[in-house]
Amino acid sequence: MHFALLFGYGASAVNPYGAFATIHNLVNKEELKDIRYPKAEENYIKAINKGLLKVISKMGTSTLRSYRGSQVFEAIGLGHSGNRA
Repeated sequence: MHFALLFGYGASAVNPYGAFATIHNLVNKEELKDIRYPKAEENYIKAINKGLLKVISKMGTSTLRSYRGSQVFEAIGLGHSGNRA
């Protein structure tokens, strides 16, 4: 969802260097059993792609190009509404 939000607000690319560093660290500590870094990175990228496709298709958009910068989201719960619980 975070990647979808970034693209929806106009990002042309996302570099998840923090996620890749975390994956690398997990592999080095052998917390990810029976998997090497290139395969773990490939799995992460595949999961991100599937997630993006799911979000974008639910919004009725067929390409990332038409989704980028569309701002089809609505921020809720950020302002003062007068009704306080």
